[in-house]
Amino acid sequence: MSDDIRTSAVTVTYEPDSAWPDRLRAILSACPRCLVVDNSLTPAARAFVAATVAANPGAELIANPDNPGIGRALNQAFATLHSAGHHWALAFDQDSVPPPDFAAHLLDTARSAPAAVAAVGANWRDAAHPALASRHPVSHPAFPLGFRRVPSLADLPDVLCVITSGSLFSLDVWRRLGGFDESLFLDLVDTDFCLRARHAGWRIAVSSAANLEHRRGAKKPVRFLGRVFFPSFTPPFRLRLLSQNRIRLIARHGVHAPAWVVYEFAYAVKLIADILFLEDRKLAKLAACLRGTLAGLTSSAIFRPSAPPLDSQ
Repeated sequence: MSDDIRTSAVTVTYEPDSAWPDRLRAILSACPRCLVVDNSLTPAARAFVAATVAANPGAELIANPDNPGIGRALNQAFATLHSAGHHWALAFDQDSVPPPDFAAHLLDTARSAPAAVAAVGANWRDAAHPALASRHPVSHPAFPLGFRRVPSLADLPDVLCVITSGSLFSLDVWRRLGGFDESLFLDLVDTDFCLRARHAGWRIAVSSAANLEHRRGAKKPVRFLGRVFFPSFTPPFRLRLLSQNRIRLIARHGVHAPAWVVYEFAYAVKLIADILFLEDRKLAKLAACLRGTLAGLTSSAIFRPSAPPLDSQ
């Protein structure tokens, strides 16, 4: 059985817009099978997703009665693929658009990697800020607590983490790690998986040839002090969840992934600076960050792992 047959795409939808069918067809052009896990809540969105899946050969639907979160949706799809004998799952957000050769490039990187990989990420480009190329966090070679963000001009064999969308996941590693942590619900689900995989001995890689069109946040240009910036404009509810999950993951991974902790702290400082100087709804967003941080600090979940124990490779 060839790699393309043993590889299937997965995309999770939540109230998708009217252009989503075109993006689904782009995914199917890169991978002949796609499991669509729909977390939509409104009847209209559910009907829209179901009709779109039915109209596109190769697409299959898992319809959830509510929104159980991204971790649960990915686990549902990955379990379906693993039980069917697939080796790889290629995950996409509902706003991502891959080219036809996308899956082939990721598989090439996975096959040629110098060590076994748990996931292979892609180079992404945000249509809201097309001049900005993706950069990926890696441990600094000279400073144990340092990190660098580097472009993938060639394949990167060992990065700290990759985003879910456009990443190729080993279903064997997914099974051994006990799946994605569903309690995180949305933000940092992918980061937690990557850090657990690296701690268990697998690598996280990036394919330089796999290029993805992907929206990250609701970026829009803002002029400040004579320069143009592109803040994310993350809504308060996401900032609260992100802040809470950040604390939980620091407690979980801080000892064995100090470079990621420094990277995540730097990212948090940037988010706060963007809110203070560039974004609207400042008080609501800062309050959300504070509430999420306090919830993370006071939650008993930070003192025990909510994901199953790691299996050895």
